Amino acid sequence: MANTEENKIIGSARGASNDPHEASAEEYWTEERRAAAKPVPTPKHHTPATETHPLPKGEPGHTPGGPGEEKNPTTHLEPHGTGGHAVPSPLNYPYRTCGKIYFNQGSGGFSGSAALIAPNVLLTAGHCVIESGKWSTNMVFYPSYPTRGSSDPFYKFNYSYEACWTAWSQNSNSAYDYGMIWIDAGPGNSLGWLGTLWNAPGNLTCEAVGYPALPNPPFNGGAMEHSVGQIVGGSGSGTVGLNNDNMEQGSSGGPWITAWQEPTRTHAAGIQSFHTSPGATTEYGPYFTQDLNNLFNWISNPANR
Repeated sequence: MANTEENKIIGSARGASNDPHEASAEEYWTEERRAAAKPVPTPKHHTPATETHPLPKGEPGHTPGGPGEEKNPTTHLEPHGTGGHAVPSPLNYPYRTCGKIYFNQGSGGFSGSAALIAPNVLLTAGHCVIESGKWSTNMVFYPSYPTRGSSDPFYKFNYSYEACWTAWSQNSNSAYDYGMIWIDAGPGNSLGWLGTLWNAPGNLTCEAVGYPALPNPPFNGGAMEHSVGQIVGGSGSGTVGLNNDNMEQGSSGGPWITAWQEPTRTHAAGIQSFHTSPGATTEYGPYFTQDLNNLFNWISNPANR
């Protein structure tokens, strides 16, 4: 297990809770329950918006992306106005690696965002997999939501396992507000997946992708949205920001996609996690370090699931 004395990886298998709906999570999320689900609240963050922190230093590392059967990328990554806009082709790569997640935390139904980073592994926010010491249940992933119909073989997928670092689960450390989810069905074998990038350089151009429900307008959580900006200094140690990004609750866990030593966007260099004030145009997330890959390797090992 990858860990330090203070920080270690923990996980929870589907069915480990007493939630009676776990056995049929895919059937649980009816249209009515999805409509009633709330965008998962973002973590409370008390660092003033004016207090920024420099990026940590480290040698960049990455895992490769997998384009699947139909690689249809947009070849240019350019800003397209202020804030988020609807993704025009959610079934094209890299967008088809992204989707909406629905889950229960306690007695409430919530929604967030996630992306495949391997055939069987989803990357999302830590607060989407565990909050206040309680693991999320009834987790279902809908790729390219709501573009696929219920008869589509890639319409939705049930989770099998979820994991994160205790720096998040026990201490709410924003630098570790990321989690991973194992899906036995392996949808990435056909849809493709994003590579990951850690210790990314500053000023990297990224495209945030997710399902924001706020601010409303312009968002309502019903469409895949995207926004292009640059990585900037974080609001809190171990975090980074993405400017020109106004996507708030509901986009939590959505990836920041970038090109890394390749001509097209195939890597996740960050995720949506929190904002410092309503209506802000910079969103923040954990700065990925080698620990991101340590979590990936841990959940990918069958002995740990």
